[in-house]
Amino acid sequence: MARKKNSIALLLFFSFALLIGLMLIPLLIPIPIWLVIIITLIIAALLTVNIIRILHQQFKQISQTAVQITKGDHSLRIPDLGTKEFYALGKDLNSMLEKLDKTIYHLAVHREELRLVLSSIDDILWSQSSEGKLEWTNEPFQKLFGNIGKKDNVFYPEIFRDPYLLSFIKDCESGKDKLRKEIVMDGHHYLLSGSHNDQAKRCIFILQNIDEIKQAEQMKKDFIVNLAHELRTPLTAISGFAEAMEDNINETNLRYLKIIQNHTQRLIHLISDLEQLIRLERTAAIELQVINLSTFFDNIAFILSPMVEEKGLYLKIELDENLPTLTCDPFKLEQVFINLVQNSLRYTITGGITIRSQKLNNEALFEVCDTGTGIDKVHLPRIFERFYVADPARNKTQSGTGLGLAIVKHIVQLHQGSITVQSEPGKGSVFSVSLPLLQASETH
Repeated sequence: MARKKNSIALLLFFSFALLIGLMLIPLLIPIPIWLVIIITLIIAALLTVNIIRILHQQFKQISQTAVQITKGDHSLRIPDLGTKEFYALGKDLNSMLEKLDKTIYHLAVHREELRLVLSSIDDILWSQSSEGKLEWTNEPFQKLFGNIGKKDNVFYPEIFRDPYLLSFIKDCESGKDKLRKEIVMDGHHYLLSGSHNDQAKRCIFILQNIDEIKQAEQMKKDFIVNLAHELRTPLTAISGFAEAMEDNINETNLRYLKIIQNHTQRLIHLISDLEQLIRLERTAAIELQVINLSTFFDNIAFILSPMVEEKGLYLKIELDENLPTLTCDPFKLEQVFINLVQNSLRYTITGGITIRSQKLNNEALFEVCDTGTGIDKVHLPRIFERFYVADPARNKTQSGTGLGLAIVKHIVQLHQGSITVQSEPGKGSVFSVSLPLLQASETH
């Protein structure tokens, strides 16, 4: 085998020795030098052709094997071609092919696992290229939009007609990542999620039917409305009879009666807030008007002045001259600032509250700053949740319903705005409301 693997090297060695021998012949036998040269050249040419033929055959075998491998037959291997050089080359190529086979096998296994997972999902999935061409769809997608998703060179505008869905896809294509939005198509509610991958240059979308969730939410809202209605009637009666009893009652019983009245009013306020929150959630409509902010906040200060004076605090209004007016729903926005100031009053002992406005590009920024006890940072992410209380022990002495900030957040979102809070214990709180500078003609 060793001799076989060195056949070309031996052939070259003997060829070189033969040529040397031919060149020495004229020294031993009287033959013309030109004849020796011709014979030498002929032999050298024949030897060269033979070597080239051997190399060509070996290269051809490697090439043919490589072509078959590229066509998908990964079971083939480079054969032992006899020479040492080609043996080493074939060994390296075969080793590479074995590693490639293992990689392809593992990829196939992972792909099949992914296919099984995706096929078991009832949600609608699809991916599309940066040009908008559908690349992959699952079975629920094809059931909803038809088998057009299986065809080649199909672009999403050919399938989708819903304007909200098309707008969402364009936002995702522009590079916005991890988008989520609720949409309604053909009478069904869906949660649409999208993710943009810059490296792969494609977008992946998930459309989840949330009809059952919406139905459960509606049942919960209906229950709360009915409960509030059923509670309001007896509470109103209790409150009325308690007031009627104030005239002819001794001092001890009067104190007890006041306790009944206070707790009754607290329950009535809770029911009112619940009803207001349900109304806000049921309808997303707001009535936009252009308001004068100076007049608007003067009215808020007038409404809240008795509460502020009773606690010996101040309420300052500092407005930006570059923001004299605002397009909003004045009645709903009034509720936002009344709730925020009332919330600050509950937790402010000394000092007071300041309301500031500022125009920032295409937004109006409002800040409600207080000198109150502040809020620990662990509570900030949940501060706008319903019934969430940052300080349960302190809240027992307050008259809040736990729904004021939830109502605030909902009204701000109806205005396409956002609300945040910054606070530290002992340093007060700052509630920031950002609202877009809308035109009065815009509707929701």
